[in-house]
Amino acid sequence: MNKSQQTGNPFRSISYIPPISEIVSVSFKKTSIIRRKSSKKRQTREEIIAEAERERITILAFEMTTRLNSIINQFPWIDDIHPFYYELCNLIGNVDKIRKVLGRLDGISKKIKELEGEQLTKLKQTNHPLEMAKIRRETGGRFASLIKKAEGDVKYLIRTVKKLKIIPDFNVLLPTIVVAGAPNVGKSSLVREISSGIPEVGEYPFTTKEVVFGHREYDFMKIQIVDTPGLLDRPIKERSMIERQSIATMRYISDIIVFMFDISKDAAISIKEQMNLIDEIEREFPDTPILRVLNKTDLIAEEEIMNISRDLDIEFQISLKNKMGINKLIEKLELVTRKIIKEAEKFKQTFSISISDEFLLVDEDKETDYEI
Repeated sequence: MNKSQQTGNPFRSISYIPPISEIVSVSFKKTSIIRRKSSKKRQTREEIIAEAERERITILAFEMTTRLNSIINQFPWIDDIHPFYYELCNLIGNVDKIRKVLGRLDGISKKIKELEGEQLTKLKQTNHPLEMAKIRRETGGRFASLIKKAEGDVKYLIRTVKKLKIIPDFNVLLPTIVVAGAPNVGKSSLVREISSGIPEVGEYPFTTKEVVFGHREYDFMKIQIVDTPGLLDRPIKERSMIERQSIATMRYISDIIVFMFDISKDAAISIKEQMNLIDEIEREFPDTPILRVLNKTDLIAEEEIMNISRDLDIEFQISLKNKMGINKLIEKLELVTRKIIKEAEKFKQTFSISISDEFLLVDEDKETDYEI
C-alpha cells in the first residue's frame, strides 16, 4: 500500500479550483503588463510591436494552460487512492466522469499550446502593426472560446471537490470499529459516548448524513470508531447515497461492526426490517466480527428485553440515555480488538514493534464470558 493510501483523505490536498471566468480575467490582465526587454540591437518600430504582440500571446497561453494544468495536477491519481475513498468518490462525484472532465481540461490545455504555435507563426508572416494587433486579438478570442468550453466541467469539479474534502481522514493502519444500524437507533450517541468523535445527535432519522470518525485510546493502542448513516431495509439499487456511504465504510475499513437494534415504540423501522438488515450485513461480511447491541432498554419492559435478546441473539443490552451496559460493551470491544491486532495479517507489521505480546495477551476468562 503506498503512502497516499495511508495518510487520510487524499482530496484535502486540492487547495483551490478557480472558476473559468477568473482564469480568463486574470490571464488577460497579465498580458496588459508588458515590460520591454532591453536590447543592444537597434529595433525598428515594427520589430518592437511584433515582440510585444508575441509576448502577449505567449503570456496568455502560459497563464491559461498553467491554471488548467494546476486543476488537473491537484487531483490525486484515482487508481492509487484507498478503496474507501475511491468508493466514496464514485458515490459523490462518479469516478468515470471525473476522469473524463480532467481529460477534457488536458485536451483544452494542449489545444491552446498548439494554437499558440500556429498564431506565432502567422505573426511572423506580417510586418504591419495593424495586422499584428488583429492576429493577437484573434488569438485571445480563440483562447477564450476554447477555455470557456470547460466552464461546466470546472463548475462540476468545484461542487464535487467541496463534498470530497469533508470526507473524514482515517488511518488504514489502525483498527476500526464501525457502528451500523437503522436510522435513529443511537449510533451517533454511542460514538459520542465511547470515542472522541462528535457526530450530530438528533431525535429524528437520518441526522447523520455522512461518515464521522472518532478515536479511543486503549492503553498504547488507538482505535478508530466510525458513526455511519442509517440503513433502511431495501435493495442496494434503491439505496440513497447516504446509505451507500455506510455500506462502503463497512466494506473497506471495518475490523469490527457494532450493529445496533431499536425495538422501542420510536423505532424508525420494524424489528423484521432490522433483522433483514443484519442478515444482509452478515452475508456481505462473513469474516468481520459483528456485535449485536440492543439500545434504549430504558424504554422497554424487562421481560420484553429478555425475549427479544433471545430471539435476536442480542449480546449487549444498553441504555445510552441512562448510561447502562456501556462498560461491558467497551470491555468486549477492547478484547476483540486486541485479538484482531494479534491475529490479522494487516496489523502484524504495524504493531509488532510498538505493542508488546504481553499487552496483546487475551484474557481467556473474559473471552469465555463474551464469546463472539
